[in-house]
Amino acid sequence: MKSIILAFTKNSKSLLTLFFVFICLISSISQIYAQTFINFTTTSGLPDNFVTGIAVDTNNKKWVSTANGIAKYNDTSWVAYTTTNGLIDNYVLCIAIDKSNNVWAGTNYGVSKFNGSTWTNYTTAQGLIDNSVNYIYGAADGSVWFGTQSGISKYYQGTFTNYTTTNGILSNAISCIAADANGDVWFGTQMGGVSKLHSGSFINYTKTSVDSLLDVNVFAITFDLSNNVYIGTFYGITKLNSNGSWVKNYRNTDGLYNNYVRDLKTDINGNIWVGMFADYNFDGGISRLNGSNWISFSTADGLVNTQVISIAIDKNQKPWIATGSGVSYLSGTVGIQTFSDNTKLDIYPNPANNQLILNCLEKEYDMKIFDCQGKVILNQKLQKNVNEINISKLISGIYIVQLSDKTSIINKKLIVK
Repeated sequence: MKSIILAFTKNSKSLLTLFFVFICLISSISQIYAQTFINFTTTSGLPDNFVTGIAVDTNNKKWVSTANGIAKYNDTSWVAYTTTNGLIDNYVLCIAIDKSNNVWAGTNYGVSKFNGSTWTNYTTAQGLIDNSVNYIYGAADGSVWFGTQSGISKYYQGTFTNYTTTNGILSNAISCIAADANGDVWFGTQMGGVSKLHSGSFINYTKTSVDSLLDVNVFAITFDLSNNVYIGTFYGITKLNSNGSWVKNYRNTDGLYNNYVRDLKTDINGNIWVGMFADYNFDGGISRLNGSNWISFSTADGLVNTQVISIAIDKNQKPWIATGSGVSYLSGTVGIQTFSDNTKLDIYPNPANNQLILNCLEKEYDMKIFDCQGKVILNQKLQKNVNEINISKLISGIYIVQLSDKTSIINKKLIVK
């Protein structure tokens, strides 16, 4: 029979320190075998492994754009759509979902809208500023915004409105679009910086000093729960406050996997997810910012490919990553945290065979054990001191043990032999 013994103790400091050192060595070894990611490729049903974008609709279905059409994942299987279904072109550059749950796909030959049954295509003939669309954003007011190398198109209630440098944006080469909590729409540009559309006029942000935008080439924008702005460049991330004033810059020296930011997304808990890929050495990964703490993942952790292109957050607040060689889903509960500097949770042995000991300060916790797909396998209340949990029904594999109270959460990877 397999069991977990949770021992919460305040015994000998030197013995506990030695125990922690030993556990760190065991954990380092076990990380080699840890599988956090679930990966999807053409063998899973994708129409192509080069995935240019990913989006999640209101029904939690995942939509991806690829070099050979788009595909929908319903958590069971993939369904592909191509020009034979009505898509304007099979090489899709980007994908997005609007407020009405329509799927929009951008190509070099215009954009396609799919309402679940019918395809509608739009080009410059209908008012689109440029047929080559590299970014799409669905705003909360129902408008859909398109970024091109010739400027911006806004589609609202059947009408296109176009914006270029003549209207005040810094550059016509639009690389990303996002709206803040006030409804202002922000545009990242190449060779210009950032432009914000506020009350019909553009407010611009560019590199002026060390304490300003890191670079004028901007590829991603997101907002935290306080409406602070995070701007991704190839030199790292610049944070502005809700008034647009510079706060700080984040680089690889601060915890980013690398400085070459390709995408930024915020989950409902306020975590900032960063996708990165450096062309010069073909190295990339993802990082998560939780307050001031960073955690990063790469192909060594199971990410399907180094070429990270786009990130989407699903309804369960889990990240899906579009890469140059498939899609990765970061399953389970992410991150290893501690309650305080002197309150650590370490597990022994790991990999586990018959029992597992967890040392922490005396406290009552809710304990959950998740499988690799994020499903809760065990869920119960722990009392102070020693708790023994029967896990004889757990099959061999990777799990997450999570302890939580009203103020804190701590997670550890567990390997069951």
